[in-house]
Amino acid sequence: MKGISTTLVIIVTAIVILIAALVVLTIFGGGIQPIVDITEARNLCMQQAAVTCQATNKMPPAWNGDLWYTVGGVRTKGSCRVIAECNDCPGCFPAA
Repeated sequence: MKGISTTLVIIVTAIVILIAALVVLTIFGGGIQPIVDITEARNLCMQQAAVTCQATNKMPPAWNGDLWYTVGGVRTKGSCRVIAECNDCPGCFPAA
């Protein structure tokens, strides 16, 4: 019986640790996003949009979401919509 209770304590402890880690990552998750320069941010946004527009003819779901980038060493918060300066697939990728 002692072996079962010891195993149960270990399992409950592991679950509590995993839940605590999940809470910490949820709280601080926004702070660990990479910060890129404006050119790299624009290229990433346009690559994502190109693939999504080709597949669904719609902009990516996170197109208006927050993205951190730097301009002249200053940390700036924006979105792909603002960085790429386009709102829809035809606006970003006109038909040839």
